[in-house]
Amino acid sequence: MLGIKVTTIGAIVRKFKKYNMTINRPRSGAPQKISPRGVAMIMRTVRNRPATTQRELVNDFKAAGTTVTRKTIGNTLRRNGLKSCSARKVPLLKKAHVEARLKYANDHLKDVQSDWKKVLWSDETKIELFGLNSTRHVWRKKNAAYDRRNTVPTVKHGGGSIMFWGCFSAKGTGLLHRISGKMDGAMYRAVLRDNLLPSARKLKMGRDVF
Repeated sequence: MLGIKVTTIGAIVRKFKKYNMTINRPRSGAPQKISPRGVAMIMRTVRNRPATTQRELVNDFKAAGTTVTRKTIGNTLRRNGLKSCSARKVPLLKKAHVEARLKYANDHLKDVQSDWKKVLWSDETKIELFGLNSTRHVWRKKNAAYDRRNTVPTVKHGGGSIMFWGCFSAKGTGLLHRISGKMDGAMYRAVLRDNLLPSARKLKMGRDVF
């Protein structure tokens, strides 16, 4: 009648005969060391400072008179939907940069696909030659990788590196140019003069190039 397995029905009947109840009884085992208030404190801390380490949280509980392990802290965070991930590296942008990029995106939101085929994008990038870029871990939810608090700001220029200029369009990649010395306005104009239009010709983009 109910579409339930016979073994399930039998278990419910036996439980009722023995305990005069059908709900789940309290299970054996040690009670949770972290109270709901402690869980709220952990979540509030990592929400405000996602790079907080498990060791720091352990020390916070120790200062409050509670001894917990890093494993307990980690399990609590994972039960609440967080996981430890490498912080994404994003360009260090000022407020004016963010507003300008948002305005550009809104201005071109309704552009048709054929318009973008006329656009040649260019930029320069730095590749580290020596040393290791340190990795920072943060506690975050699955779809919050690019939340500002979960990222590590980066800058383009620095020592121990090599810099390249490049460009691309919907038709493919253009020329790649190694930049030697310190980039200034004159050098940048020379790079564009010697590489931008030749790249457009190589990609057969025609005359109407943005």
